[in-house]
Amino acid sequence: MSQEPATAAQEWKKHWLMVLAAMVGMSFYSVITYSLGTFIGPIESEFGWNRTEISFGLTIFALISMFGGPFIGAAIDKFGTRTIATVGMFLTAAAFAAFSLANGSLVQWYGLYVFYGIVALTTKSTIWSAGVSSVFSTSRSLALAVMLSGSALGQTFAPIIANWLIEDHGWRAAYIGLGVGWGGLGLILVALFFVDARELGRRSTGAAVAPPVLPGLTVKEATRDSRVIRIAIANLFMSMVGSGVTVHLVPLIAETGLDKSEAVQIAALAGIAGIVGKLGVGAALDRFQGSLVPFLSFAVAAIGHLLLLDVLGSAGALALGSMALGFSAGAGLQVSTYLISRYAGLRNFGTIFGTIASMMMAGMALGPLLAGYIHDIAGSYEPLLLMAAPTMLLAAAMFIGLGPYPVFKSDDPDSAPRSQPAAAS
Repeated sequence: MSQEPATAAQEWKKHWLMVLAAMVGMSFYSVITYSLGTFIGPIESEFGWNRTEISFGLTIFALISMFGGPFIGAAIDKFGTRTIATVGMFLTAAAFAAFSLANGSLVQWYGLYVFYGIVALTTKSTIWSAGVSSVFSTSRSLALAVMLSGSALGQTFAPIIANWLIEDHGWRAAYIGLGVGWGGLGLILVALFFVDARELGRRSTGAAVAPPVLPGLTVKEATRDSRVIRIAIANLFMSMVGSGVTVHLVPLIAETGLDKSEAVQIAALAGIAGIVGKLGVGAALDRFQGSLVPFLSFAVAAIGHLLLLDVLGSAGALALGSMALGFSAGAGLQVSTYLISRYAGLRNFGTIFGTIASMMMAGMALGPLLAGYIHDIAGSYEPLLLMAAPTMLLAAAMFIGLGPYPVFKSDDPDSAPRSQPAAAS
């Protein structure tokens, strides 16, 4: 028998601690990316590697995530998210701390990234998005926004904490401190509070239960759906451009003449703006359908890239540029996660979004490597920024004319209310 969906207030009262745990888990997943710019200098000085060689580690990480994404998504659809996330937080924290063992061998450095990339599959955004989406419907966009703001927290605080640890204790201690401290906190919260719909069902019956049949597209249908394809393409462009600029943001800003501490502070503003982007756009998507919110969320990054060219010669302009990038990155990930849950449904959300996340990781694999290569060849980040701005406008155009959210039929009538469009809530 069909049930009325819970109100937003009821959903938050029951599951706010789960969202908190997912947010911290998501934040730790982003630390590897957003802290690297702070580590580049001391690692370059100690081992004599260039920035392309150092950045290639993230390319390895991204490639593993790209190819492993569909498999972890299928595992989520089959086994749920709680066990995967709990074990994953422990392994990922240990793997992050292991970067302190780097000994000057590029082979070993890349081997550490291979190990990290494999275990980090269990803590990528697909895990947290699937878990949160399984228990939220009416306020799903806002819940996803809060969860995804974890990456913005990482963007804000990872460079600051890493820089402080490096200056006071050295880069090796910084890797250990971030892994044990940040990763350990995430492990505790996930073990205590990250409880998805499958686990709730098991606890209510005292035994393992079959997962509910949720409404949505099959995987085959999703591969032929033009809206899903366009969202995937937009994410590929965003991740390639965003990762390339973001990983190099601290040295990029420092090359304008500011010292490293000022560059770190300006780069950290991107994380704060990312939180604003996620929460603001998350609230908007729960209330409005249409292309305007997604389009603006991506297009604002183009303004940020132009401001970072430093044609105004102003630290204020650099700060605004950094904030524009952060806002777009935060809002863009929120937009894409939510739109996939609406246009593709939850039936195979793990597999579908996991595949799209793999495309995003393909972009992340190319972005930092391309940015480092451009700098090594041109001696400047200016060509990168001049290419990034129109690319983000093209990504924004992918959202024009997506149309209203579909209402899916379900084999399980009790799950039907979960397919209602956000505008009806």
